[in-house]
Amino acid sequence: MIVLLGAVITAYLPSLLAGPRRRATAHGWQFQLAVEVLQQLDAARGTARRGLDATELADAMQVDLLQLEPVLQTLVQLDWIGRLNEIDDAVGTRYVLLADPRSTALEPLMRHLLLPASESTAGLWSSGRLSSIYLKDVI
Repeated sequence: MIVLLGAVITAYLPSLLAGPRRRATAHGWQFQLAVEVLQQLDAARGTARRGLDATELADAMQVDLLQLEPVLQTLVQLDWIGRLNEIDDAVGTRYVLLADPRSTALEPLMRHLLLPASESTAGLWSSGRLSSIYLKDVI
């Protein structure tokens, strides 16, 4: 039990030391974080590094890294962002924007993090013109 308690404290220590951070405020929190990640990475495209690591993203967005990890994983699965690592370690991994904001529809991200497709939402997806919103419209 003592070892497990130590592991839990070690895992949460950076969050505890960082002080108050933004917390989930409403439904769609992960979608909001995903849009903010895409905004940050789009801005980073013009820098020499072309991307940001997870800690830099969390700091820029004022959220805990633990909140950000599932969002990053979803964006990687969608092939909208990629992991870049010049040295074989998890610490040096940067995230870069792969999706073209002008031609990437926002619909897949909305289906994953905001409003999953189901029988009850089929009418909204078919007539709501949600597929005409592009990434450029939100970043």
